[in-house]
Order: sequence, then C-alpha cells, then structure tokens
Amino acid sequence: MLVLSLSNMKKILLTILFTLVLSVSASADINLSCVMTAWNTNDDYSKNKLNIEYQELKPSQFSIIIEITSPGKVIGRLIGTADTGSMRGPYVGTMDDSKITMNHKVTKINERGTDFTLDLISGRFENEIYIREYDYWWIQKVGECKLVE
Repeated sequence: MLVLSLSNMKKILLTILFTLVLSVSASADINLSCVMTAWNTNDDYSKNKLNIEYQELKPSQFSIIIEITSPGKVIGRLIGTADTGSMRGPYVGTMDDSKITMNHKVTKINERGTDFTLDLISGRFENEIYIREYDYWWIQKVGECKLVE
C-alpha cells in the first residue's frame, strides 16, 4: 500500500494545478506583433463618407494579446510602444473563421466607441475611432499583424 504524506500530496496537486493553468492560458491566447502603416482622417464624419485624408506613416509597431474567453468570444488588449504611445483597451468582441471584430467603449456603454477588425487571412487590420453616435469613423488606423509564437 502506497502512503503519501500530506506535504507530498500538496506538492503533487499544486504541480498538476500549475500545469493545467499554464496549458489552458497558453492555448487560449493569440499574441500578435502589429505595424500601423496609415492614419486616415474623415473630418466630415457626419456628412460625407468620401471626404477622407489619407496619410502614410513610418511603420509604427505595437502588440496585441487576444484572449479567447469562450467559443467565438474574445477580449483584446493593445499594448503601445514609443512609436504609438498608450493605446486604450480592453476591446471585447467576436471571432469567426476569417476575422476578429472587437469594440472598445470610451465612456458610455451605448456609444459607438472604437472598432478594431483583424482579417485572419491577410493579417490586415483597421482600427476606426467614432465620435458619439455618428455613422462614419473620424480616425482610421490601418496596418498589418503577424502571429508571434
């Protein structure tokens, strides 16, 4: 008959628990390295969707951690660098076979906020900032993301 002491049993249970936590969290996160390449503005955000000023940028790098919380649901955290400055978050959204769509509310739950869309096939992203309840975005940041292993 095998008899384990209480301290040995605690060590075994803690080791199993620690292994499970690491394996679950490692498989539920998507880590991305992104580069912002353009900054577009739409000053007539309530009138004319086609009055857009396009501005290419020197590539500005930042990171994203996307946590899969349940099937089809995600939480995203954008991590700014010296290139981009601080980036708001968290973003909450959905994921399907071709894209991840997330939204961040700045002050109120019913405001439009900021939409982040990542095309999983091409790696291209769009981050569109809306003002109040206007239909069209005010600032759009675009670029490309790559998976970090």
